[in-house]
Amino acid sequence: MASQFFAYFNYRSIKFIVLAVLMLGVFTPPVFAIEYGGIGGRPAFPREDNPRTESIFVHTVEKGQVQEDGVRVVNNTEETKTIMIYGVDSVTSTDGAFSCAQRADPQTGVGTWIELEKNEVVLEPFTNEVVLFNINVPDNVDVGEHNGCIVMQEKKSNHSEEKSGIQLSFRTGLRVALLVPGDIIRELELESFSVTPRDTGDGSFFLQPKVQNTGNVSIDADVRVVTKSMFGTVHEEHGGQFPVLRGELSTWNFVLNKPFWGGWYTAQPIISYDASNNASVGVDTGGQLTVIKGEPVKFFSPPTLFGLIIEIGLLVVTILILFMIWISYKRRRWMRKEWIEYEVQDGDDIKQIAERFDISWKLLVKANKLKPPYALGKGTKITVPPKEDSNKQ
Repeated sequence: MASQFFAYFNYRSIKFIVLAVLMLGVFTPPVFAIEYGGIGGRPAFPREDNPRTESIFVHTVEKGQVQEDGVRVVNNTEETKTIMIYGVDSVTSTDGAFSCAQRADPQTGVGTWIELEKNEVVLEPFTNEVVLFNINVPDNVDVGEHNGCIVMQEKKSNHSEEKSGIQLSFRTGLRVALLVPGDIIRELELESFSVTPRDTGDGSFFLQPKVQNTGNVSIDADVRVVTKSMFGTVHEEHGGQFPVLRGELSTWNFVLNKPFWGGWYTAQPIISYDASNNASVGVDTGGQLTVIKGEPVKFFSPPTLFGLIIEIGLLVVTILILFMIWISYKRRRWMRKEWIEYEVQDGDDIKQIAERFDISWKLLVKANKLKPPYALGKGTKITVPPKEDSNKQ
């Protein structure tokens, strides 16, 4: 029994178990966080009822009220790091995506509402620390959603900057989404949709829907573009779940690779979202979604080279088949209208008759629907071509 045990758990297995025990007992695993360059953080107190609070701060706060929270700052590198923590406003990129303002930018919104317990921490390798903060919502703020960021950034010493020419300072931002309750409006509009060839020279296209948020809260929208072939079958589908920020115009550039077969295609944008006032960031009411369907855009794409070769081959084969069908039809018509009745004489056989009328014996058999062994008795009547037309085979 013992020999079977050691035969099963060979040296490699024992080595793996020992290594796993050492890793579990000695090494502290890195804490999950949104990070860049090993420096990052995550909300310290996520809520079970909202999975989005694992990665962003989501709160409903009345005007003039204070919201307490905390950020877990993480160092997943092998070096001791000094990490700065600060609040900034949110900004939008050219395509309407969420982004965090720079520290040097003037802060006029949520960035000024955030009051941190500490503005920097020193973390040993693979350690983390919770930094508490307050969000002070002004009395005169508008109803709706307001966004900002809490940013973690490695602090570079002057000494290190003198030693090297360029120093990279990694920074990670966590979104802060605050909802001031009141008359909430959740509404999206499809501003436009276009299909344009890319300038990459590979025959691909940009599928570009533009969606305007006309409400006062951000909306998690399902943005899809369905591309169909000229036969109505779905060729490809692009899209996913995307946040459309309050009052912003969001643009997506989905890439449609050059269709293999080419031809005429139609692309249609489909936007769906939860328009219920009870929905919020990370909260879906489960009710019926509002669906916006844009007008389909028709466009032409030439086939790929290999696709073109196959299509030409298929076209040639199709033409040959049609030609053979046409020839067969003409021959049947000739036999039906021009052939005459012939009475088999004593000593005639199928090949002799075919030679006499200068046609193939197989054609004669086919025209008269004869069956093997093609024996013809005297007096049997068959059809044959007139002598002067017997060269038409």
